[in-house]
Amino acid sequence: MKPSVILTAAFLFTLPALAAIGWQPVTPAELALKTPKIDPSADAEAIFWDVRIEDRLQGGDLSMTMDHYIRLKIFTDRGKEQYSTVEIPLYGKRSIMDIAGRTIKPDGTVIDLKKDSIFDRDMLKTKGLKVKGKSLALPNVEVGDIIEYRYKEVRDNETASHMRLYFQRELPLWRVTYHLKPLNVPFLPYTMRTMAFHCNNTPFEKEANGFYATTATNIPAFQHEPDMPPDDQLMSWLLIYYEQDWKATGDKYWKEVSKRDYSTFKPLMKADDLVKNTAAEVISGAATDEDKLNALDRFCRTKVKSTTSSSSHMTGEERKAVKENKSPHDTLKQMAGTGEDITLLFAALANAAGFDARMARVPDRGDIFFAWNQPSTYFLRALDVAVKLGEKWKLFDPATPYLEWGMLRWQEEGQRALVSDPKEGLLVDTQSLPAARSMTKRRATLKLFEDGSLQGTVRYMMTGHVGRERRALYEELGPAEQEADWKGGMEARLGGGAEITGFNVQNLADPNQPLDIKLTISVPGYAVRTGKRLLVQPAFFQHNHGPRYTSATRKWDIYFKYAWAEDDEVVLELPEGWVLDEPVAPTSSKLGNVGHYSVELLKTNDGRKLIYRRRMEWGKDQAILLPVEGYPQVKNVFEWMQQQDDHTMSLKQEKAVRLVP
Repeated sequence: MKPSVILTAAFLFTLPALAAIGWQPVTPAELALKTPKIDPSADAEAIFWDVRIEDRLQGGDLSMTMDHYIRLKIFTDRGKEQYSTVEIPLYGKRSIMDIAGRTIKPDGTVIDLKKDSIFDRDMLKTKGLKVKGKSLALPNVEVGDIIEYRYKEVRDNETASHMRLYFQRELPLWRVTYHLKPLNVPFLPYTMRTMAFHCNNTPFEKEANGFYATTATNIPAFQHEPDMPPDDQLMSWLLIYYEQDWKATGDKYWKEVSKRDYSTFKPLMKADDLVKNTAAEVISGAATDEDKLNALDRFCRTKVKSTTSSSSHMTGEERKAVKENKSPHDTLKQMAGTGEDITLLFAALANAAGFDARMARVPDRGDIFFAWNQPSTYFLRALDVAVKLGEKWKLFDPATPYLEWGMLRWQEEGQRALVSDPKEGLLVDTQSLPAARSMTKRRATLKLFEDGSLQGTVRYMMTGHVGRERRALYEELGPAEQEADWKGGMEARLGGGAEITGFNVQNLADPNQPLDIKLTISVPGYAVRTGKRLLVQPAFFQHNHGPRYTSATRKWDIYFKYAWAEDDEVVLELPEGWVLDEPVAPTSSKLGNVGHYSVELLKTNDGRKLIYRRRMEWGKDQAILLPVEGYPQVKNVFEWMQQQDDHTMSLKQEKAVRLVP
């Protein structure tokens, strides 16, 4: 990481905005180019990606403008399909204006974007989020063309603070330039700083009109791989932010943050009589400290509605009716509040119950692997409650839906958290769920017919992170949409002829019970008929699963979000008159130091049913980040498991016995 850079600019805030950028000349070399410059296999490359960012303070209003200008060269039909339509998302109270675009043919002919090729459209729509945007259809794009477009983005009541400026994208970039014009308010102790990640950009140079520019060149496309660390842990980008210089670094900086947090949050966790009486009532009958905290956690989750979570299913009118809470007392009176209100309430209740509960900042490893030599709280935005149990601290997140007792989001597991303290900066390790807690338990009772078709009942039970991810997805969907989603997944694996009926979801809102999904299924052609034999795969839940890794080589480390386990049992009734032909079971094995895989294959005494049991665990002792050098071994392990899962059994018809009178 490069040292922080401080940007300042002296200018009058009332100066007029920079005039709209005109089209830059296209060179003969750009027009004539037939093959990529950076990556021979690229479908398109960006000749330049230019962004001009200006923060303004006019009167008492803040605003930010971003002028975008992108020029691409198209090399293949796939590049034409991918880049000839441009989508510009629009979040919150932002606006897009001054859109222009054009296609430039190799002979220099220019075809301008027409207004009727610019559309307003919904890009994302869920119960909790709706994203609109603009869609541009650039005209008459063919292989060999240059396309370019520009637009202005205006964000009211925003600044560029904590904005991520990406130098790397999904296609190779010849040149990326950012021009920044930061705020410079003499009476505020804030200056713009930068923090670089994997960047080879030039130092900022002063330009006209108070702008500063930095450039990077010849940047390869970002490469995605299965099971890799988060994008921003690997990509080339720059964080820009406004922050006061606290004149502290390293341990001293974090000690100061911890002390400030303690002073800030202590009065917000005040336990008055209402809080004390509520805590006493909630924990009455609880025998152990864990039972008491579990009761308080469940109370906050089930009794207090969150105005900031869609899982509370509050209507718009109900959310508007909730007044701002200034204390845990207010939250209890309304039995509703923001996620932070609920977190502070849990801390106040825990303190009232005799525990030492404090607020804690936690990094998000789903975003980036935080390094404590970064003197900024930006990457520690999650607030949890740290409660001291014996000599150790345990963290709680009562405001995040669908967490089981003692569970954090996977993004916060195995991290170091900063606990508020009046004297010292306390760094404590957050807990992680063992693989067995994130379990997918699957059961199937099936009947095989001589034509190879299969019918029966199937059940899925999910806990831990596996259950929470499915719950978070299904809370946004109605019953019909849930069924359609599940059917789509099963039909993609088992074939379009698979029929699913009786789909039923239970315990969707109760994370302390396994998420339970039941259905009835019919699959034509599951087994393969070859002459007088049927070939059947007993591992029904792995049928037609493709390989996890296909590439022979790899660039990034292997990173799994969390440890998990699978527990399968398939009871397969054989067709009348058919028996197993010299059955051989798949192989079991320990998977090095990271897990295990075991298979058991049985048949009933009468030979009419086959019982297949499979157990798999991955991420033993939280071995979820593995070096890229170990990729061949990891790939081999998953290929070996797939071979065992694909194991087929041969069935043959019993010989008819002729009775002699």
